[in-house]
Amino acid sequence: MNMKMLVFLGFTVTAALQDLFKKEVRLWVFVLFGGLAIMLNGYLWMASKEDFIWIKHLWSCCLGIGLLLLGKGIGGGIGAGDGLFFLVSGLLLDFGENLWILCGGIFLGGIYGLAIFGWNRIYGKKDMRKETIPFLPFVAIPGIWMAAMKGGGILQYGNLFMEK
Repeated sequence: MNMKMLVFLGFTVTAALQDLFKKEVRLWVFVLFGGLAIMLNGYLWMASKEDFIWIKHLWSCCLGIGLLLLGKGIGGGIGAGDGLFFLVSGLLLDFGENLWILCGGIFLGGIYGLAIFGWNRIYGKKDMRKETIPFLPFVAIPGIWMAAMKGGGILQYGNLFMEK
């Protein structure tokens, strides 16, 4: 598993746990892992002697920017933490990977929301229309799975700084 995937896993787990238990993610998480991603990308760029690699990450970061703008446009239905998550993860993943975990999180969160709504509708526990569901725990599931598959497994450390 390369170093970018380890940073991504740490970021994903930290953000998902904070979102799950507090329904917010602290700013330090985005600053710390965003800074690590920028430094790691800078190191990889200097070590590889290739063309500028930031362009592929710029497109991936656009998912986060789009979520932030969408959240502002619809009056807060999408939290700023969700947009910031995809902005920082865009520094670590390419566009397809970032889009894949976004779609996977939407799918899993939708299934959960539908199940909770149906359960409460059938058994009449409470009105769920105004309840909020933390999104990042659902993003963590495809994110961790993708990192494990891309990295060749959680326990494979090999050369941490080499791109695959």
